[in-house]
Amino acid sequence: MVRLISQHGQLIDWNDEKVSPLPDNLVFLDLLNPARSEELEAEKWLEYSLPTREEMQEIEESSRLYQENNVLYMTAWVPVGLDTPDPETTAISFVIGQDCLTTVRYADPQAFRSLYDQVKRQCTVPLTSDAVFLALVELFVARIADALQNIEADLKRVSREVFNVDQRRNTAAIERDLADVVKLLGRRSALVANLRESLLSLSRMLQFFLSNFATWMKPELSAQFRTVVRDMRSLDDYTNQQVQEMSFLLESTLGLINIQQNQIIKIFTVASVLFMPPTLIASIYGMNFDNMPELKWAAGYPLAIVLMIVFAAVPIWYFKRKGLL
Repeated sequence: MVRLISQHGQLIDWNDEKVSPLPDNLVFLDLLNPARSEELEAEKWLEYSLPTREEMQEIEESSRLYQENNVLYMTAWVPVGLDTPDPETTAISFVIGQDCLTTVRYADPQAFRSLYDQVKRQCTVPLTSDAVFLALVELFVARIADALQNIEADLKRVSREVFNVDQRRNTAAIERDLADVVKLLGRRSALVANLRESLLSLSRMLQFFLSNFATWMKPELSAQFRTVVRDMRSLDDYTNQQVQEMSFLLESTLGLINIQQNQIIKIFTVASVLFMPPTLIASIYGMNFDNMPELKWAAGYPLAIVLMIVFAAVPIWYFKRKGLL
């Protein structure tokens, strides 16, 4: 799929026969899951090559950020599916020259759809390639900020649940709820890691862009780009705070789970101590020796029962006095 934005803010689907071949007044060329024929047509119009899907997966910075013939090639990891249970990151290549910005991608982040909605509403009409690039980066950063705010809301809710556990509830129910908290913290920790990776990747891309942009870039956009860089740095600091908060909550939750398990072990330990003296008495009088005078007593059986009750009651009294029951 190929979508285009012209200098006049017109959004075009290249799949329509009426716009084939590519028009001349493009500022944005977006290739989503492009077929080989679409790549060749785009390269023919651009007069320079585009990165392949394999090249986009390279992890070396020199393979992700480089310049050829006054054209900047930049690949960044961008979050996708933040509104789904399984968010992830995807590699998107930005190839920007004086006349046109070209993106090559194999996923559909919300930022691109938001950009197209802006163009349709004519709220902001990007007339240059660098303006489109700025708009996309701002949308990426805004999406990451929204995701971090949602994570912070989850952490506040988890904090209230963890430190307000109703001890009167069933122990098994408490442990089940705490186990759900551990799972939630694990998912949010993985999401924050993905968002930090995206922030780092986008920050490097912008630093490379600002260090190598050509004279054709609008001077007034430079300040806006640097503002976005500062925003990303502040968000990175925010993720550090959230990582520390999640670590504290995870340790607290695991500590509460250990307390619940220790409580169960304590109950079994106290129960075993309570039954030890009666068991000892029953064991003694269960022996089959011939010379046991107590066996012939008329009150022998009631006496044994009374002894077992007394020796069971004494540990109960002792534990209650020590506050262990």
